[in-house]
Amino acid sequence: MSRIVRVLGLAVLALAACVTTAGAASEPSNICFSNWSDAAPIVAREGLLAARDIQAVSRRRRSGDVVRITLCREETGYVYLLLLRDERGRISNLKIDAQGGQ
Repeated sequence: MSRIVRVLGLAVLALAACVTTAGAASEPSNICFSNWSDAAPIVAREGLLAARDIQAVSRRRRSGDVVRITLCREETGYVYLLLLRDERGRISNLKIDAQGGQ
C-alpha cells in the first residue's frame, strides 16, 4: 500500500512540474544572449538591427567605445544593452531598442 502511495505522490509531483513549466513558458521572460552564436539567428529571424548598426546608433547618442553588446528579450521586445568606455576610461551603460534603434 505504501508503495502505491509513493508512486502516486511521484506522479502528482511530476504533473505539477509539467503544469508549472507550461505556465512559465507562456509568460514573457527576460533573457539575454551575450554569445553571438546564439544571438545571430534571433537577429536574423526577428529582423533586428545588426551589431554594426547598433554601434553607429551608440556613437550618435554617446561618445565612447563599445566594450560589449548583449541582446536581451524583455516584455516589450528585444533590446541591446551596451557597455561603453569613454576617452577617460569611465564605463557607462546604454539600452537601445533592437528594432528601431530608439
